[in-house]
Amino acid sequence: MSVRGIVARKIREQRECPRDWTPLQRERRQAHLRSVEVDVCPTCKGLFLDKREIRTLTGSSDLNKLLTRYLGLDSDSQLVCPNCGGLMDGEDAGNVRVDVCLDCKGVWLDSDELERLASMDDAEFRHFTPEKIEEILKAQEIHREERVKAVRSLFRGLRRG
Repeated sequence: MSVRGIVARKIREQRECPRDWTPLQRERRQAHLRSVEVDVCPTCKGLFLDKREIRTLTGSSDLNKLLTRYLGLDSDSQLVCPNCGGLMDGEDAGNVRVDVCLDCKGVWLDSDELERLASMDDAEFRHFTPEKIEEILKAQEIHREERVKAVRSLFRGLRRG
């Protein structure tokens, strides 16, 4: 079975707000000549965006990369992903703190955060703090070590067989 198949089964049927557990409602949003279906909390007005929807709604590929490609390894958020139940990590995008799922890369935005992100200059999403650079390098080193261990294990298994 592929990794994609495993992730697909993990997705929840009903999404709930990670702040107040209210069932999320689907809503169409129009941006940059494209339509996106987002999940909105009717109580707190927060919204959940799947992996690439932040780029579609803000028009910023730099913001999308910042939030979905350069994630850390640990979670500093209290929220659970409404999509897959994974841990979310707080990421700084300019002056907005956004919660991003470490597993499915979905994004939770509080009520006014999408508008604030959309109004920012793309240049704000291209620079990392020294702490973020250290976190990215540490994550890359851990992933590299995991790949080396997997390859060594594979070759050990082949020698035995």
